[in-house]
Amino acid sequence: MVSTRQDFCIVGRAWRLAVPVSVPLLAFLAAGCPASADEVEPPRDQLVFPTGIAVSPDESVLFVANANSELAHSGGSVLVVDLQEVDDLIASGNGACAFDPLVPGLRQCDESAVIRADAGVRIGNFATEIGVQELESGDLRLLIPVRGDPSLTWVDYPAQSETGAQLSCGESAEVFPQCGENHQLVHLRNDVELQSLIREPFGIYVTSDDQAAVVTHLSLANITLVDLPRVVGGGERAPPPPVLTDSKAGLFEPDSSTGIRSAVGIAGRPSGDATAKELMYVTSRSEARVQILYVDRGNAGPAVVPAGSFRLTGVPPADDARGIAFNDDGSRVYIVNRDPPIVHVYNTELGQTGLPKNRPVTFTEVCRDASNVRVVDVGRGDRVYVACFSGGQIWVLSPEVSPDPQAIIDVDRGPHALAVALGRKRLYVANVLDDTISVVDLTPGAETENRVVVRLGIAKNQEGGE
Repeated sequence: MVSTRQDFCIVGRAWRLAVPVSVPLLAFLAAGCPASADEVEPPRDQLVFPTGIAVSPDESVLFVANANSELAHSGGSVLVVDLQEVDDLIASGNGACAFDPLVPGLRQCDESAVIRADAGVRIGNFATEIGVQELESGDLRLLIPVRGDPSLTWVDYPAQSETGAQLSCGESAEVFPQCGENHQLVHLRNDVELQSLIREPFGIYVTSDDQAAVVTHLSLANITLVDLPRVVGGGERAPPPPVLTDSKAGLFEPDSSTGIRSAVGIAGRPSGDATAKELMYVTSRSEARVQILYVDRGNAGPAVVPAGSFRLTGVPPADDARGIAFNDDGSRVYIVNRDPPIVHVYNTELGQTGLPKNRPVTFTEVCRDASNVRVVDVGRGDRVYVACFSGGQIWVLSPEVSPDPQAIIDVDRGPHALAVALGRKRLYVANVLDDTISVVDLTPGAETENRVVVRLGIAKNQEGGE
């Protein structure tokens, strides 16, 4: 019989590891349990369900958000991967690497060789993506939607440091600090009497001027606007903290059969015009429609404004859209859909009205359970890289050239987050279910083009695990 809070926590921990349950329930179980001696902090140099990754603007590091999805540790983390060290591993194949016994020619490396063990921070459970803001000083501010809290956790990263750059979330000089309430955005305008952040924060997009971010929510089809001060003032090195300033509910209708109402992916249309309002496109897994938004900075403060929408046509029902990405000049948008499994291509060139045309160009079949997408041009025109979550693959497409994949890249289980370092000609793939990151070579004409050149971490199926 469960008679005390501590007893409840012990039973809850064992049950949630044995039975697949929803994220809100897992978060409830975790939130009510005090720390105990058998709990351990997340590792400082290992991947634990990596769900979000982002490359720094100078391509020196890769930020990784660990979700701790099995709740094996006391929380999640954000770690820093040195990308020059990764390239050195690829070039030298030193002692941190060995050949994968199951995949001929693939080298797998201990991720601790490239993760800066003293540079990370601890956060809550079930982090999703990472947004990166570049401050006026050149320093960076990371914004991480955390579903378990729920919160938007923010972390600072100095561009220059005599002792080596480290993530920080407060004044503590502690190595691997815990990001506390002062670095968690939970209420509008940081006022406890105002609306709380809606549950299930998921996708995030930082505007091109680095002054705002928009967060999508998997439940209730909400979006939340974050004001991002970036100018240093008052003699301080860092600007004021970010603030939740607006929320919009019900962007999409619920699915007629499941009742799900959801906002998922978000991307901003590149325009090349600093004076124009930046348009952001949001996808849904409950309605075959893309919502368009922009940020208005009026006298009452920043607010997000709906700016029309368009339906996904061509192959019905097309009502389970996930990742979304634009090409570099903003003339095309690519949208991953699961039902049916296709990639939509829409013409988003400006029409005579000065607004995007948003007209369908084509669509192409893709793998089942695709989750995310990136568009890259390294000299061969636009190539669309799609993460196939259940198949453990990356499909490389050029839909306007051919309906067939240009390449199919085998990675590890559960590929989701994708990040590109264009100068390094690398694609980084976070494999959630295997605790690994696959590094794909994008060099045109190279023998290793569109191949995994190194795996960071040891896949679980080689550890006697899942």
